Amino acid sequence: MDTNFDIIETRNGDIVIMKVEGELDALVAPKLKDKIAKEMENGTKYFIIDFEDLVHINSLAMGILRGKLKLVKDMGGDIKLIKLSEHIKSIFEMIGLDEIFEIFESEEEAVKSFDKI
Repeated sequence: MDTNFDIIETRNGDIVIMKVEGELDALVAPKLKDKIAKEMENGTKYFIIDFEDLVHINSLAMGILRGKLKLVKDMGGDIKLIKLSEHIKSIFEMIGLDEIFEIFESEEEAVKSFDKI
């Protein structure tokens, strides 16, 4: 992986948690896309993306997330976002992605929200 980017995957039951670290730009966003696609191929439909250590995200990465959200929802699943910095949250709000994605402060809150499905 690139030294300015990493994805650490863990599981909580049927939910895959992907902790994104570093910069999510045009060069590395396809790696996140591929990881989500691989999990979807394995039948995973519940995702939490942890942005606590994300320092940058560009429009390509946001487009990829939006596209994957649609595919996951078509499978009956969802992608929830957690731990966005104020800077990243403001970017999501500016382009309206905060209205498309459920955003939580903690992993625990996001996991509990899946119980309602």
